[in-house]
Amino acid sequence: MTDREPVPAELQRDLMIEAGYRCAVTTCRTAEPLEIEHIEEYAAVKKHEFSNMIVLCANCHRRKGIGPRNLDKKALRIIKRNLALVNRRYNDVERRIIEHFVENDTAPYVLLPETSVLFGYLLKDGLIEGLPGAEVEEAMHGELADGRTFHITRGYALTEDGKILVNKLRKNTEIL
Repeated sequence: MTDREPVPAELQRDLMIEAGYRCAVTTCRTAEPLEIEHIEEYAAVKKHEFSNMIVLCANCHRRKGIGPRNLDKKALRIIKRNLALVNRRYNDVERRIIEHFVENDTAPYVLLPETSVLFGYLLKDGLIEGLPGAEVEEAMHGELADGRTFHITRGYALTEDGKILVNKLRKNTEIL
């Protein structure tokens, strides 16, 4: 019989929310099956603490260990810090835009609604920029009675800073 206390439901929920109900490894993001893992082994710390726990899919959990092809404690701590920074600064739409570029390394741009309200921090932080209309075919556009044109969607591409962030997330290296 084990003397290990179960992970409290509230802590499990907080960890799942932090990871977006997906594997915390940026290049994985698998949705099922998920496991809650201690970064520093439970046998050593004998407690469940948010700062020492992370959500991993079953495959990434099996990769936890020592060695260049494994997820070691240092890598897991970096992934955990990156999650905290991205989640604190960016909303769900912005995180999905970042995730799109992480998962699609050949995507030159993404089409977004012509409203920066949804992704304003990505623009303010200089991580994405709108492309000129000539470079991207807008999905919907038209002309108003007074001759002004409008665009419903516009292409946005990563800036150099955005590429640096995405590459760091893709490689699971610290973003700050």
